[in-house]
Amino acid sequence: MLPVVVCLSSCSYSSSDYTDDLGDDYLFVSESNANQIISGPNDTTFRGLIPCTVIAYEFDGKNIIAKQKNNPECDDRNLTDTLISYWIIDKKKNISYGPLDSMSYIQKRQELSVSSSLNF
Repeated sequence: MLPVVVCLSSCSYSSSDYTDDLGDDYLFVSESNANQIISGPNDTTFRGLIPCTVIAYEFDGKNIIAKQKNNPECDDRNLTDTLISYWIIDKKKNISYGPLDSMSYIQKRQELSVSSSLNF
């Protein structure tokens, strides 16, 4: 009987499977360490408005900011050639900006008046 119990507990879903409610129908979804996305109301492909792998994010009532590591094994859309990209989602307007390089990200943050309290 003991081997069955061990198999049942070890065969359950990974402890890294979870979601975080970011407000306004946006979710951080983690299915594994490599498959972490941010999904939202305009995500009709279910591959993420911000595709994997999201390695950091912060949010408030208006915006979501995210840092993403390009992962072609997880998402084949080839959104960028850079290893690290940055994203901003305006939750009230349902608009995402990205992928952005670090300089473009800083400029877009200023342009959109993203709160200085949002940091990685």
